[in-house]
Amino acid sequence: MKKLLALAGVFGVAAIISVPLMAQNPAAPAQPPAAAPRVVQGGSGPIRMLLITKAHPYEREPFYQMFDALGADITWMHVDHPAAEVFMTPKYADRYDVLTFYDMDGAQADLGRSRRVPVNPPNALWPSGTKIQVDSPSADLQKGFPELLRQGKGIVFFHHALASWIHSWPEYVEVMGGACDWGNPINIRGIQHPQSGFFGMTPQHISVVNKTHPITQGLGDGFDIIDEAYACPVFEDSVTPLMRTDFVPADHNRNLSPQYKYSNLAAWVKTAENSPIAYVQMGHGPAAWGNPMYRKLMGNAIRWAASPEAMAWAKANPKRIFRSSTN
Repeated sequence: MKKLLALAGVFGVAAIISVPLMAQNPAAPAQPPAAAPRVVQGGSGPIRMLLITKAHPYEREPFYQMFDALGADITWMHVDHPAAEVFMTPKYADRYDVLTFYDMDGAQADLGRSRRVPVNPPNALWPSGTKIQVDSPSADLQKGFPELLRQGKGIVFFHHALASWIHSWPEYVEVMGGACDWGNPINIRGIQHPQSGFFGMTPQHISVVNKTHPITQGLGDGFDIIDEAYACPVFEDSVTPLMRTDFVPADHNRNLSPQYKYSNLAAWVKTAENSPIAYVQMGHGPAAWGNPMYRKLMGNAIRWAASPEAMAWAKANPKRIFRSSTN
């Protein structure tokens, strides 16, 4: 753990962990001691996980408590973008066995990466008369992340991470296996879709459709949960389904091009280059994070993605997505 905290200091402690600042003015009046800060890391086990967030608000304490509850074998550290991109490269990701994404990178107005630009005249795709313009990922990220996947690194995406880089990095979308944008139309695989649908606090039953996979162990036939559901493009031809939801929004067809059918997939696995990839759709807020079965699912996904068995599976079933630097 000392090694992890030392690494945090190198890349901007303020962005990674909470550290108190001590007053140095001896003339200042005495102040009551402040409450101990919440160090954004937990665990001391052999599985080293980096938790990556940004762009979508969330309640931090119940979120961290979920990761604390996943098991003593998982050590986790949290980092926000843009500092997180340093760790999405072979040089620094080797400190971790698995990267877990709860971000929306590439769609971050607070980082200056997305903005609305006028469209004149308005049209069916942009009836408001504005569209989103998103910056491209940095050259270092476009080089380092594919290299990381070629080496083989366990990745877990969940919930709104499916909205990352969808307007400017199509290969990243293929890594995830689907795409969402709830405020703008999206063009994926050359097909134009309306904006995605989201359905908050939705009671749903999640059914296990692959009972032999390590991620679904201990979940029985499935479980009930109240959480936000999506209607957006999912590449069922490129993933191995694990779980499905029984929730089908009445107006789901308005969120997809006619070339796509609505997918009720709630969890899947796939490969990207030589890396094992898992995606879990649920996870919007405390109602999900506190669900014991959801915690079991997330713990299973993290352990699987970090395991030698997942690495061997990915290397035996590689999926080329990025062009190599020599092409």
